[in-house]
Amino acid sequence: MLKDKFKKISEGFNNLSPTAQGMIVLGIVLVIGIILRWDYILEEVKRGFGFFSGN
Repeated sequence: MLKDKFKKISEGFNNLSPTAQGMIVLGIVLVIGIILRWDYILEEVKRGFGFFSGN
């Protein structure tokens, strides 16, 4: 059952154009990067808002 789902997703991915495949892979890499650096991103956003509010 799980093999069938994986096979269906794999076939769908292989049927996409190379550009679409690249966008999907890049999107997955970016999401993983955001997840791994979430604490740093939040701290920098806080610092940015502090800068613009005059702190």
